[in-house]
Amino acid sequence: MVKHTLFAVTIGLVIFFLYLMQYTGAFKSVTVVQDQRGPYTLVFKDYTGPYHKIVSTIEEVEKWARENGLKCRLSFGEYLDNPATVEEGRLRAKGGCLIDPKDENEDKVFTGLKDKLPEGFKTEIYPETKAAVALFTGAPGIGPLKVYPKADEFIKEQNLSRKGSVLEIYEVLEKNSMQTVYIWPLN
Repeated sequence: MVKHTLFAVTIGLVIFFLYLMQYTGAFKSVTVVQDQRGPYTLVFKDYTGPYHKIVSTIEEVEKWARENGLKCRLSFGEYLDNPATVEEGRLRAKGGCLIDPKDENEDKVFTGLKDKLPEGFKTEIYPETKAAVALFTGAPGIGPLKVYPKADEFIKEQNLSRKGSVLEIYEVLEKNSMQTVYIWPLN
């Protein structure tokens, strides 16, 4: 009887684990290429703390943007520090909205709002840059485990060198589907 129970529990855990892997996109492929990216207009707030907790900062900027006539179709996180060398509580990032480069109307609306940003909100231009660019349609939360190693491998194989921090651009495609573009600036 105990053997059957253990077997059933083990099978249940394996099925749950496989479902979780499928749901987060762990089986999806990652494409990394060298490309030119930017310039981008960013509206953001600075963030300090564990990177996996930046979501509320991004959502705060998204809420303000939508209340002020911006679509905020593309949100972003720019991760300034390396979690392998910086204490989790001191990790620095920027989180917010990227003014859609394909939407001239959004740029015009934002131009009128630039001088009316709430306290703590900032704006800057992310410059055009040569970059290693990865595209992933799974959950951004597994990016450090799935995407970053692929990008590191690509950069090493191509004999490239990184400069600056990684920019992750998030786009919700459907209710339960999103795409993340990862940009690593190169020298």
